[in-house]
Formats: sequence, structure tokens, C-alpha cells
Amino acid sequence: MKLLNIFLIYFLLVSCQKNNNCSDIPMVENNNCIDTALIDSVGVCPTVWDPVCGCDGYTYSNSCFANKSGITNYVDGECCD
Repeated sequence: MKLLNIFLIYFLLVSCQKNNNCSDIPMVENNNCIDTALIDSVGVCPTVWDPVCGCDGYTYSNSCFANKSGITNYVDGECCD
């Protein structure tokens, strides 16, 4: 029983640690993060989860959704909190 309690405490500590598998927000020059000329409200993107972190600090499902939103710079992976 004591061993089970130790295992449960260890599991809780490990699972509560911050997600370090995230990307910092990419920097852009002159705050040009969104180009309104690139926004595409008609195009269709695949529903594949391949996240990218946009320069606006939002995580997009994939690069297609970031491009459709007019994002000028992004990096692979989810944005960090």
C-alpha cells in the first residue's frame, strides 16, 4: 500500500509539470504580424493537427489555417502559455 501511494504521488508530480514541448512566439519586425491582404475566408484547409505558433501568440491547427488568417510568421509547435 505504501508503494502504491508513493507511485501515485510521483505520477501526480510528473503529470502536473509545465509542458516544455511548446514554441516561443516568433518575433516580427514593426509589429507586422498579420497581413490583411493575405486573409482568406473562402479557402479550405485540411483538418490535420500539425500545430504552429503564430506571431500573434495563438496556436493554429496547421500552417494552412495560419496562412488563411494572414499570419506572416509562425514556428512549428503549439505556443507556450
